Amino acid sequence: MPHDPNPPEAEYFDEDSIEDALAALNSEISADEPRARAFVYACRLSEIPQNGSRGKVIFCEHDEVALFLLKGTVYAISNICPHQSSPLLSEGRVDKEELSVECPMHGWIYRLDTGRALIGSGSVPTYAVRVVDGEVWIEEPPQPIIEISLN
Repeated sequence: MPHDPNPPEAEYFDEDSIEDALAALNSEISADEPRARAFVYACRLSEIPQNGSRGKVIFCEHDEVALFLLKGTVYAISNICPHQSSPLLSEGRVDKEELSVECPMHGWIYRLDTGRALIGSGSVPTYAVRVVDGEVWIEEPPQPIIEISLN
C-alpha cells in the first residue's frame, strides 16, 4: 500500500474537554446503574467476640481486616494501623461509646464506622458489611495500586 503524503489531520483535545467527557460518562453510569459491590465471606457471626472487647482478624487476598461487634452491629476496618503499618488494630482497646479502637502499639485511635483518626492522623479503610443467616460478608477490599517507574 503506497504511503499517503497527506495523512488526515490529527484531532487534539484539551484537558478540560477530556475531563468534561469523563464526567459526563461517569454521571451516565452512576445515574442509571449503581456499581455493584462485590462481597466476600468473612466468618460466622458467632466467631466475632460478642462483647466488643476485641476484634477478629480475617485475611482477604491482599488485606487484613478487623471485625468488631458492638451493639449488634458488625464493623469492618483495615487491621493495619497506618502509623507504622502495624497489624494490631484487632487487639486494640475498644471504646464502645465512641465506636473507636486504639492501636496498642502507639495509641492512635480510629473510628470503627468511618476509619477516621481521632488521635493520630489519616484514616484506615472501612468496608461495608452484610450479615446473612449468621454469616458475615464484607465488601471486597480494592486491589492495591502498583506503581511502576520506567526511569
